[in-house]
Amino acid sequence: MLSTIFALAAIGLVIIQITQTKQSAKMSDNLFNISVNNAIDEVFNQLEQMKVEDYVSQKERYRLLRYRRIDDMNEKMQDIIRQNSDLFYDEQRISFGVSTQDSAFPLPNARLSPAEENSITQYNTLLNARNRLVSSIDKASYAKSNSIGITSAIEASKFNFPLLDSLIREELIINGVDITPSIGVLRSDADTLLYCSEGANPDDLRTTAFKYTFNPHGIASDENLYLVLSFPPSPIILSSDTNLYTIISICMIVLISALFVFSIRTILAQHKLDEMKTDFINNMTHEIKTPIATIGLACEMLKDESVTSDLPTRRNFVNIISDENRRMRVLIETLLQSAKMSGKKFSIQPKEIDLNSIVRESAQSFQLTIENRHGSLTTNLSPINGILFADDLHISNMVHNLIDNAIKYSEQEPRVTVTTYSEAGYAILQVSDNGIGIAKEDQKHIFEKFYRVSTGDIHNVKGFGIGLNYVSQVVALHKGKISVTSEPGQGSTFTISLPLE
Repeated sequence: MLSTIFALAAIGLVIIQITQTKQSAKMSDNLFNISVNNAIDEVFNQLEQMKVEDYVSQKERYRLLRYRRIDDMNEKMQDIIRQNSDLFYDEQRISFGVSTQDSAFPLPNARLSPAEENSITQYNTLLNARNRLVSSIDKASYAKSNSIGITSAIEASKFNFPLLDSLIREELIINGVDITPSIGVLRSDADTLLYCSEGANPDDLRTTAFKYTFNPHGIASDENLYLVLSFPPSPIILSSDTNLYTIISICMIVLISALFVFSIRTILAQHKLDEMKTDFINNMTHEIKTPIATIGLACEMLKDESVTSDLPTRRNFVNIISDENRRMRVLIETLLQSAKMSGKKFSIQPKEIDLNSIVRESAQSFQLTIENRHGSLTTNLSPINGILFADDLHISNMVHNLIDNAIKYSEQEPRVTVTTYSEAGYAILQVSDNGIGIAKEDQKHIFEKFYRVSTGDIHNVKGFGIGLNYVSQVVALHKGKISVTSEPGQGSTFTISLPLE
């Protein structure tokens, strides 16, 4: 056993060290990627702060500015048309001439407001200015620029790529990246490198994961230019003192083994004691409280001389005490059986039973409690069409628990209804109340052991959350089904279906 623990501890240490190494490598990769991204972001910020002439020749700068001016005027003309669509698309109010150049003018007898006349004037002014600017540019050059976008501008203007290269390397060093990368500018549609740093492998640049959209000075690209970086492989070297790690590992194995044996033995012993003590106290307190209270009430009534002089009434109270005494014996047996259920060593002893008879007996045992709280317990018992094979003791305890909960969780006078009937080969038992109800989020947990619905700072209902858990276990052992329908403040209805023979 001890050797197995040693082996497991040693394997655990190796696994932990390997895992930590992988995590460290992954963290280093993440930090490296973040540093590179921060450096490129700073380079782009610097380019945005520069003037165009800092990295484009003066001739190309003027050409780009003219292109931008033409685009701006086209956009303004389109805005005028969009804002005055009723005017520009009404052939009875406006027309376009084709003399020396297109122009918009009102038709004879057209009624135009001053604002509409001003819109036509603005449109014609922009149109004339744009045409003059277009005529000053070589049409073939303008058409080419519009078709290939920023790529043509960069290629023709002899973009200052050495400046870009130096900015990238400088920012990488500032961000703690001391590995020299290969740098390129890639035109993705043609897979062409417009720039490639000295000694770089073009294939590495085309397949690198470090790819950033490259739009100098915010000029839109029709051909998707990317700034690409490729870093040489840099294996992670973990410096360590082998002898020191060996000594530490051996010491940890010995220590872990000793602590493991001691801790497991202590935990198992303590857990066993706590579980036995907690289960016993909680279960006994919850289950025996009601019979004791009923016996106490019956004894108080027997002290009354008017009761003791009435033989039938006295016999009735004596019977109640006898029934509740028997009930406590049954509850003790139930606790033992519940412990067996938890240990998965339990089996029921089914026999033919009368469900209605069990319900009547259970309801009778609660009559005194119901009367003391000025409530009512109604039974609607229909004939069961079939033979119910079940464990008499546990079915009786199940019914008792459901009625007990229905009474306990009714804040005012309890109104409890127990209904039985048969349907589709099942014996149906329903217990309804007018209690505090159960919220939707709690309904899926109420059958768990020791779970109790929270009532905030008010603890007026005693219990330890074993009643419904016991009920669900009994239903499961009989291959039945249990469900609950409830709304807060509207009461609850528990429905149990047990298969019939």
